[in-house]
Amino acid sequence: MAKKEETITAGYPRIEKLIESENFDEVNRSFGSAFEELNKISKQKSGLGKGKAAKKAMRAYELSMDLFKELLKLKYQMMEVLKKEGSKSAK
Repeated sequence: MAKKEETITAGYPRIEKLIESENFDEVNRSFGSAFEELNKISKQKSGLGKGKAAKKAMRAYELSMDLFKELLKLKYQMMEVLKKEGSKSAK
């Protein structure tokens, strides 16, 4: 029997799939529409701290996008290292 190759995972399959595929269209649409709504709420003069909460949520979306960018950067760095190691072992 052939040994089944084990896949190493960090426990976040949807995020890992997103980073692997680099297909951010759905995420961009979702984040964009949510960000627009939050921006409208943050500009309204209403009580109960809705504006402050909306601004905090907008910041969370920004940080999430920064995280995706950082994960992609790490992916490319890892791919470069693997590429270099592969070319060394082929010699």
